[in-house]
Amino acid sequence: MLARVAGTIALRKDECPPKVLERLRRDLSFPNPEYVSRRRMGRYVGATPERIECLAEHAGGWVELPRGAVALLRRRAAKAGVEVRFEDHRRVLDPVDLRAEIELRPYQRDAVGRMVRGVQGTVVMPCGGGKTATGTAAIAEIGQPALVIVHTHDLLEQWRESVSRILDATAGVISNGACEPAPITIATVQTLVRLAPRELAELGGRFGCVIVDEAHHAPASTFQTVLAHMPARFRFGLTATPEREDGLTPLLDFTIGPRLFEIGYQELVACGFLQAPEIRPVYTGFSFDYVGPEDHHRCLGALVRDPARNAMVADLAAGEAKAGHTVLVLSGRVGHCRRLAELVRERGVTAEVLVGAVKKADRRDILDRFRRGEVPVVVASTLADEGLDVPRLDRIVLAFPGRTKGRTAQRLGRLMRPHPDKQGAVLFDVVDAAVGPLLRQFRERRRLYRQLTGGNPSWR
Repeated sequence: MLARVAGTIALRKDECPPKVLERLRRDLSFPNPEYVSRRRMGRYVGATPERIECLAEHAGGWVELPRGAVALLRRRAAKAGVEVRFEDHRRVLDPVDLRAEIELRPYQRDAVGRMVRGVQGTVVMPCGGGKTATGTAAIAEIGQPALVIVHTHDLLEQWRESVSRILDATAGVISNGACEPAPITIATVQTLVRLAPRELAELGGRFGCVIVDEAHHAPASTFQTVLAHMPARFRFGLTATPEREDGLTPLLDFTIGPRLFEIGYQELVACGFLQAPEIRPVYTGFSFDYVGPEDHHRCLGALVRDPARNAMVADLAAGEAKAGHTVLVLSGRVGHCRRLAELVRERGVTAEVLVGAVKKADRRDILDRFRRGEVPVVVASTLADEGLDVPRLDRIVLAFPGRTKGRTAQRLGRLMRPHPDKQGAVLFDVVDAAVGPLLRQFRERRRLYRQLTGGNPSWR
């Protein structure tokens, strides 16, 4: 059975036994989380597919699988007694002379070595562990033209800075209508997916290495479409949170490849590379007559409008800022972010708002001043859950309920980066104990804190 490996694995359908094809189709089919969510909430499903099908049949008798499914293909073929003949069409281009000017930590050197030897797969490293530096050093070690795919402009800027600082090179950018590729190029997936298939294929042919940052997003259809047009021999994913709560974790492996390297918070804290934060629950007096799931949206609306609760959060943030700390307040509602920032300012403390509507130049300015300590308080939406790199940050206030493991891990990791001015980091978890479902969410967060840090964080 012939299998051509490029951006995907392509099989001749007439050479693939029907039983093998059917088992591959089943293995590469997943319930669609969006469909499941819509049905559960009683919302209109419309054209939302019930399942995500990762095996595609095309005209001309070809069947396509995600490239990371090579082990699955071998296993299914072997059980059927079929030999797979691989034709390697992955791109290897003329080498690029790069040198990484950075002293990597021992585990980062290990990760780079495994990436070079493993060719494709995922590196799992906590927030603050240096994923961007590791990926940048791997690009230099591999020495191929490289494309880094991100999903936010803040991550794009973070990678541009890393390439400039570590490789002394200027990265090309593909984002927001700009298409300026270079030997090392940073691109947003939203821009790439809007390219015509021929343009995307031509662009993909320019790179021998592709890195997907925050790779837990790779199961999304946009990443699937883009990566299918990327035949680079080297393909890697970087993430702090590989486990997806929607059941699509296997699809991450099928898209990117197996886990090449993994290290946790506990190990990095034990080695002194990260600092374990203190967790302080802060209990509110907010109450709500919560009867069932249909009340959840109304409950959150009442929560963000509650004057006493908002005043308490603002008092906490302003007080910590006046004590000399760098404070990040997180909420899930844009209006709530703006209101909390107003209240902090009323208490005589400079506060900025970081939400999606803020212009990119203004966002960059806010983050730069936040990193320098010129802005003591930033109130942010979920925009800050990924790609926010502020080592001096030593206080986080969770002003909005939630229990998602990935988001909890990202937020906890924001506090764990070492910094000369940081004496101790604290995460203030605002708990609405009078509302049963919100109290249960806090208990789940508390369990996650202990799980993520191996029981290291202290409690007050």
